[in-house]
Parts: sequence; C-alpha cells; structure tokens
Amino acid sequence: MMNRVTEGMKFSLLQESVNNHQTKLGKVEEQIATQKAVNRPSDDPVGVKNILDLRSAKAAVMQYEASLTSADLSLSIAETALASLRGLVAEAKTIAASQCGAGASPENTETLAASVKILIDEALSLMNTRQEDMYLFAGSRSETPPFSAAYQPAHAGAVQTAATNVFNGTATVGGQFSGDRNRTYALKIIEGGALADAAYRISADGGQTWGNLQSDLSLPISLGDGISMTFSAGTEDAAAGDLFYVDGFAGGYYSGNDGELTMQVAKSTRFVYNVSGFDAFCGPTALATVEAGQESSLSVDDTVVLTRTSGGWSLTAHPGYPGMAIVSQSATALNIDADGDSVADFILSLSGEWTEGSTATFAITAGAAPALGRVSVAGTKKVDLLGTLWALQDSLKTNNIRLVGEQVERLEALETQLLQSETLAGAKRESLKITGGSHQTMKLQLTNRLDDVETADLTRLILDFQMRQIAMEASYNMAAKISQMTILDYI
Repeated sequence: MMNRVTEGMKFSLLQESVNNHQTKLGKVEEQIATQKAVNRPSDDPVGVKNILDLRSAKAAVMQYEASLTSADLSLSIAETALASLRGLVAEAKTIAASQCGAGASPENTETLAASVKILIDEALSLMNTRQEDMYLFAGSRSETPPFSAAYQPAHAGAVQTAATNVFNGTATVGGQFSGDRNRTYALKIIEGGALADAAYRISADGGQTWGNLQSDLSLPISLGDGISMTFSAGTEDAAAGDLFYVDGFAGGYYSGNDGELTMQVAKSTRFVYNVSGFDAFCGPTALATVEAGQESSLSVDDTVVLTRTSGGWSLTAHPGYPGMAIVSQSATALNIDADGDSVADFILSLSGEWTEGSTATFAITAGAAPALGRVSVAGTKKVDLLGTLWALQDSLKTNNIRLVGEQVERLEALETQLLQSETLAGAKRESLKITGGSHQTMKLQLTNRLDDVETADLTRLILDFQMRQIAMEASYNMAAKISQMTILDYI
C-alpha cells in the first residue's frame, strides 16, 4: 500500500529541516562569540561536570596560595623581629663586657643601666610583635600581648567555660601550678547528669588530645601540675559537650602558650607557621621581693649578696652588717637578721626556678627597706631574655662586676638561642616557598585542562560555521523551489 505525500507533509519536513539547521548554526555562532565550548549544561552535561570539578580544584589551590602568602608574611615579620632582638642582645653584651675589663668605669654604671633599660623596652616591643591584631609570639593566645615587664609568679587562672555549656553551677580552681611552661587544661563532659554520675575526659594541651574516660565530678578533680578543679551543683546538671578550661602559668614574664597556629596549605596538609615565644625568649626565671622589714635595724648603706647552694641559701657578701645571718629559710622565703640579735629584721619572698649557683643581690639604704635586684638563673636550660636584661640592669646599678660578668655568658647563649629561632623561621619560609612552587605548577596544569574542556577550538568552529552556512543556504533554496511548484509542474 502506498501512502500519499501531501503538500502539508512536505512543508512540515522542510520547516523542520530549516529550523534544525538554524539551531545548529546559532549554537556555532554562540560558541564563536563566547569562545567557549559549553555555554549551558544542556550543551554537554559531562563536560559541565568536568568544568565544575576543575574550577573547584583551581579555586582550592588559589585559596592555598593565599594562605601561603599570609603565613609567609607572618614568618617574615617574626624573622625580622628575631634578627632585631639578636642585634639588641649583642648591644647589651657589649655594654656588659665594657664593665668587666680593665677599662671598666664605676662612674658610668648608672648611664649604662639606663641604656639597658632602653634595650628592655625595645625588647618588649619586639617580643610583642603583631601582624594586624595577632601577636606572633603568643602561641594560640594571639589576641593578648604575651610578654610583660613585670615578673609574674607561677599561678593558675580562673576557670573559663564554653558559651554553649548547659551546666550552670560553679567550677573553681585550687592548688599551685608547678609546670615549667605555660599550659592550658581542658575538661570535657562526655556523659551528662548529676555531678556524681557525670563522665569526663581531661586534656593537658588545650583540647588537642584527651585522656581516659573518668567519672564523678562531686570530688576535686586533679588536672595536672598541681592544679585541681572543684564543681558545685547548680540548677542545671552537666551535659555532654560542656567544656571547662584552666590556664596554668609558669613563673616569668610570658603569658602566651605553646599553641600552634596552622593554615591549610594542601588538601590534607596543615602548616605550622608560628615561632614559639617560649622557645625563643624564655628560660628559668626567679624573683625575690621584700615582704616585711624592720627599717630601724638597717643603719648602714650596703650591698648584700645571697647565693643558692646545694644545701640552701647562704650570705656571701654583707660587709656593712657583719652580724647578718639567715634565721630560717624555706623554698619560698628567707628570714634574715641584720643586727645579730637572732630576730628576723626582714623577710625575702622567693618565687620562680632557683638553681644551684643562683644569686640574689639587694641594696640597703640606711633607714629604708632593702631594694632587691632581679636575677637571672643559671642552669642547663635555655636563657630567659627579659630576666637576663633585668639582671644586667640591676647589677650595673649596684656595680656588681661579678654579676655583670655572669650576664655576658648568658647574653652569648641568648644570641645562639635567638639565632636558632630565626633559622627556624627562615626554614619554614623556605618550606612555604617550595609548597608555593608546587601549587603554581598545579594551578597551571588545572588552567590548561580547564581551557581544553571549556575553551572552543576557533579553527574547527569557523570551518563548522562555513559548512552549516552552506547547509542553511541549501535548505533555503530547497524551500524556495518547493514553494514555487504547482500542479502544472507535474503535467
């Protein structure tokens, strides 16, 4: 059976052909205009997915590069500060050495002590170096200045709580911090309930790692290093996820911590970009202060030296007070008799880390309480920068040449200590440079791959355009011919 092809069918097929050629020609024209192979998802769904994946990967690499730039800037500022401090320490060493040789001049000690005080102020400024609002040598406590001019005895801060805590009772700190460096303790509730029923874990590094599961908060909780936390019930029981923090501060001038500042520099890599202020500038420190005194017993101007031995403290220099003696002593206090009547005339309070061979020098002015100089503690550990500079200033004020000479050795050790931290900052910057080079190579590869998928081949498109133009013209000519045909053309 034969089907008749009507005029309507012919015109419908013809119109469909023309529309099809117009659509394809329009797509080619759009690709030439945008120079992109894919202009909408419907053009190539698989290609669109590849483009989105490549764009996402490229954006991640660019974010890593921004992080690298920021980290490098922080390290660059820290490196400059460390170099400046090393120069400052060298200047202090020159001052100290000038008073230890044959050319020492007692008349210049006050002037030199004032010069050291200027160096102390400069050192404090450099040790509290900031990048915008972030203190670079403070560890993770980067929002507050890490160093102060005043010595702080070892202590624990008040309990801090998370804003999301459910528990509304009280938590208080007890004990005396005995750690040798600042530390943040955290206590996290794992299973909520009444104090006696709650379970918890303790962290000694601010929450980075956690200890074993423990239970019962109704008794004082030992956090470590002599610190305890005691809970009192409120109207709301402890809930899972509640967090409590306590900062422990070792005696000294540093209030930062060992927290690491990190940035994401690769898909699974975080980079530590800070230099520890504790490692760079801190060492054993100690302080002696006058707690009480009978000024009437102090009738002669004098300089008195106390020395720490393996068996305790001894008086090693007190020419103006031949009868001076230590009546009693403990780890935290010395009771000293000035006039030989076996009754303590003043009490020295001791704090910090005293080691064998440490000295405390104090000046007595007749009729006034003794004035103690700050000390720098010798030992096998690192040297404290501020403690050493303060000790140098005070030993210059009292013209104690022996103590001035001790500071020369410590300042030499400080130069090496600072150079190590400066070298560490430089090594971190070099590592960032290598990582940055890898990212640039990866970004170039992703850009090329993205161009391959996303960018149109103009040479091919122009040829395609010309071919589709010819096909379009043929369709128009065919349409014109058919539209002119009548029944007479078939006779």
